[in-house]
Amino acid sequence: MDAIYPPPVERGDTVAVVAPSHAPPRGALSRGIERLRSFDLSVEVCDTATRTTEWLRANPEARAEDVQRAFEDPDIDGVIAAMGGNGELQVLPHLDGEVLAANPTRFYGASDNTHLHLYLNDAGLVSFYGAQLFPDLVADPTMHDYTREHVTRAFREAPFGPVEPADEWTDEYYDLESDLSRAWFESEGWRWHAAAGREPFTAPVIGGCLAMLETQLLLDATYFSRAACEGCVLAIETSGETPQAAMVERFVRALGERGILEALRGLVVGKPETPGDSMEDRTAYRRRQQRTIAATVDEYADLPVVFDLDFGHAAPVLPLPMGAPMTIDPGARTIRFTAEGQSR
Repeated sequence: MDAIYPPPVERGDTVAVVAPSHAPPRGALSRGIERLRSFDLSVEVCDTATRTTEWLRANPEARAEDVQRAFEDPDIDGVIAAMGGNGELQVLPHLDGEVLAANPTRFYGASDNTHLHLYLNDAGLVSFYGAQLFPDLVADPTMHDYTREHVTRAFREAPFGPVEPADEWTDEYYDLESDLSRAWFESEGWRWHAAAGREPFTAPVIGGCLAMLETQLLLDATYFSRAACEGCVLAIETSGETPQAAMVERFVRALGERGILEALRGLVVGKPETPGDSMEDRTAYRRRQQRTIAATVDEYADLPVVFDLDFGHAAPVLPLPMGAPMTIDPGARTIRFTAEGQSR
């Protein structure tokens, strides 16, 4: 069954800011509210978004209640995660998937919010990987044009339509207190592996942050299994922990041993945050990761792989509609989100 695109978030609608994972850093909440209002939206700040990270860790039931209450509230049109972190896995047992499915609402978040994306996708809802409050919406003195354009599309459109690579990117840390502009680097666009001679295909997207997907594998969770990935495009991106190539290889190999790679139609990989200071170091890190993923995938499956998509921990931000059908045309080197999903 096709996943449901929840109704668009239109001008004048209300979005709720919740913290299913960690609390936002000081100053991020007020900046995030301003940025959301710049999309002509009203903002409701839920209780968890004002709590400390220590309180949130001790109260997973309260975090789940905030999420579920926001979905059920007929006056709330979208739900924005305050930030990522660790610990969202504790929230899932306290959610009611049937209630969420009966109240389709657009959810936006990344990193640790991978767990909630998998949960919502399993419930039959499209959700958007990206456009969370911190750092996506608050970074930089002015929101990057690419981020603003694609967050607007993620709010207002269904289907999402065609996507293009950004002209520039950065993985520099954004210091909210100093509010200094980050250095931006010219983008080389997407990189394609095993694309020659392939026909276009359409398949739903599943995935998120590699570290959280690895946790799902450790738990043998139904949300991220061979059955859940059958016939899908897997989207993965690495976190600010900047794992070395050997760690990424172990994860991809686990996907192969679980039969997940064999079950997929394709793989898309987000542009990673890197540990390097120079462009040479940044490029070397990205290339090592790409070579490692491509070589390991090739051991298990004949899959097209697209690298350096603008989603994940680097910037600017393309919110991926998880659960939505993605059309990949390897010959034309294009990606779009199609009208095969429903909206209600």
